[in-house]
Amino acid sequence: MDVETKLELIKAEPLEEVITDPELRQLLETNSKPKHYIGLEISGMPHIGHILFGGKKVNDFAKAGVETQVLLADWHTIANNKLGGDWDKIKKVSEFYRKLFNFFCPKAKVVLGSDLYLQTKDYWETLIQIARRTTVARATRMLVIEGRSEKDALHISQYIYPIMQTADIWALDVDLPHAGMDQRRVHVFAKEVFKDMKMKNIVPLHHHLMPSLVEPPKFEQGVAKEEAVAAIKMSKSKPGSFISILATEDEISQTMNKAWCPEGVVDENPVLLLNKYVVLPMEGKLLVDRKKEHGGAIEYTNFEELAKDYQNKKLHPMDLKAATANSIIKITDPIRRKFSAERADILELLAS
Repeated sequence: MDVETKLELIKAEPLEEVITDPELRQLLETNSKPKHYIGLEISGMPHIGHILFGGKKVNDFAKAGVETQVLLADWHTIANNKLGGDWDKIKKVSEFYRKLFNFFCPKAKVVLGSDLYLQTKDYWETLIQIARRTTVARATRMLVIEGRSEKDALHISQYIYPIMQTADIWALDVDLPHAGMDQRRVHVFAKEVFKDMKMKNIVPLHHHLMPSLVEPPKFEQGVAKEEAVAAIKMSKSKPGSFISILATEDEISQTMNKAWCPEGVVDENPVLLLNKYVVLPMEGKLLVDRKKEHGGAIEYTNFEELAKDYQNKKLHPMDLKAATANSIIKITDPIRRKFSAERADILELLAS
């Protein structure tokens, strides 16, 4: 596969940013099998953003010949006070994550953080060397990666989290650290620290975050992009804002029916963005099945036409929602069937 085709796959939707484009090209020209990683905190039931955004990009990278890795960050879960710090529960939920990513991203190597640290001789020494190059002020600015801010009551373990994330990149010998846009600050930090420590150059890749399905908050002028992105992303902690990856067909339809989708509004419209970043790239089309008196059935194959019709009010919000729900139901059906026998046990575990 030539470099141009690899670049096309790597930069396909929903990728938003490469740090930097020239460095990515140089890496692909000089390394036939660069190493990638994406890390996931074990913090509850994954939603469609984790799989249909993050997981899709993992598969795109694998198609481009990249050696893909998914890190199940169990120690980070404790550091960020998730799942009550219950190690036994974290291990059980990690096993579900492992099965889920093995199914959706079959070419990726799934690594458990606790195993990585046991197998990496100099992990903690390297972590301390990284910490020596970190100020408390900068660690505080990186807290956005944990869904936290300096306004929260913070624990020392949460300041260690971004240092661990940087050490993970080193331990996995990563060329292409990958995450959502909310992780940008820690990747920029890692790139700078690696240069200072004379380690390899990394090329961070950031995908769009799946926006929350509820109305986005209003921001004061001057709010940093990473903070704004983190505040409006789909989140398991915000009821009505997300669709679980194991949601039933009825649950998907009900959640989509309540989604924020004002008529004629294109900017920050989460239902339209689901089509831009998931439905159209994965399905190739959006079929809107309307009654003849409401305009009849129509098929969209590109986002520009869809957005134009919606902005001009030629497409009603309820028709868009229904069509989008049907597409998400179809896309997630293989996952739903794969884990149907385990669904009740998984939900019970996460609710305990």
